[in-house]
Amino acid sequence: MNKWKDSLVKFFSEGVKTDHSANLGMEVEHFIVDPVERSAVPYSGERGVRQILTRLIERYPEAEIPEEDDFFGFVVPEFAITLEPAAQLEISIAPCNSVLWIVEVYNKFRRQLDAVLSEFGYTAVYAGCHPFTKVEEMEMIPKRRYDLMNAYFKTSGTGGMEMMRGTASLQVSIDYQSERDFREKLQAAYFYGPVFKLLCDNSPYFQGVKQETYLKRTDIWRRTDPSRCGVLPGVFSDSYGFEDYAEYIGGIQPIFTKEGKNITPTGNETVAELFEGRAMNEEEVTHALSMVFPDVRLKKYLELRFADTVPVPFMAAYCVLLKGLLYSEEGIGYAKERIRAGNLSEKDIIHAEDELMEHGWNGEVYGISVSEMTKHMLEMAERNLQENERACLDPFYAVVRYGGIQRIPAEEI
Repeated sequence: MNKWKDSLVKFFSEGVKTDHSANLGMEVEHFIVDPVERSAVPYSGERGVRQILTRLIERYPEAEIPEEDDFFGFVVPEFAITLEPAAQLEISIAPCNSVLWIVEVYNKFRRQLDAVLSEFGYTAVYAGCHPFTKVEEMEMIPKRRYDLMNAYFKTSGTGGMEMMRGTASLQVSIDYQSERDFREKLQAAYFYGPVFKLLCDNSPYFQGVKQETYLKRTDIWRRTDPSRCGVLPGVFSDSYGFEDYAEYIGGIQPIFTKEGKNITPTGNETVAELFEGRAMNEEEVTHALSMVFPDVRLKKYLELRFADTVPVPFMAAYCVLLKGLLYSEEGIGYAKERIRAGNLSEKDIIHAEDELMEHGWNGEVYGISVSEMTKHMLEMAERNLQENERACLDPFYAVVRYGGIQRIPAEEI
């Protein structure tokens, strides 16, 4: 095995957890908007997102600021605040096995954020795509990393600018207890993924235009860079493991490399070519892993990237659904059985997404109506959740009943 690949496999192996605690971590990205002007709030300026962060951090005396060339966020014991390329504000909540605790931390933060935003006359929007501003009119934050990514994505597809500036997501991380457990959770997550996307489809408007189809954020990511986004090649293989994911990383151009604060473009060289003949240190590993954006991303945990940013009740529903399915023998077993019985491949995942993008709740997933599939998923999860978390699924039962999230019209945001 190549030394660079050894480094990646070792890193993944170090992520194996042995406590079986069913932890989840949650990250939520928000658009900060001016509802009067119906526009994105830029990073710079006297009333920009930088100033919002300055006011917000005053409410957290214990906060620490990472070393940066500018002010892009802060860290407190329960969560971290960072900014995405067009100043989307992200909260990353520390992993915990209680969804109710995660939601409580989020709600406490939102009270502080909303109090600051009210001083400016702004609001934080729950949406997967920006409802108002055209992406070419959005200001990028002054970060070298994003400048290089912006330049690269202009050459890799048609969706890069839309992805970096105009999307916001809800990401949930889960642990794995062995390489086999990693494989089973990865495959189950991808199997259920098209339904997760539809349940959390929350992009009725984009750049001021009402969307007539579904899963707009998926459409944008598909057009960003097929080599590093979407479905992992060979993901349903019976033997898929850490080495397969390492091979995937080895074939990716990392766009740039980091050494301390020095950032250097890499041109067309892949990870395997850049590190040929030598091992990767941990900083190099973590950077390479951050340069891919599949629907499920491996670090020392599995990061699930299916969901649009949704209102709080749906955040809770999504977290407990993942917990009930991916931390249970029943949820994993059903996915495994269906994958093997149907001899499913990544093409079937893409076909299921195509079906849902066009037909929404009238569509099918792997030959079953999406409504029937979703109800079965909810029932399985409910059987495998603690009693105090089962009620969190209620908003998703309503989504199935009414055919989607009951969204706030753009003119009322």
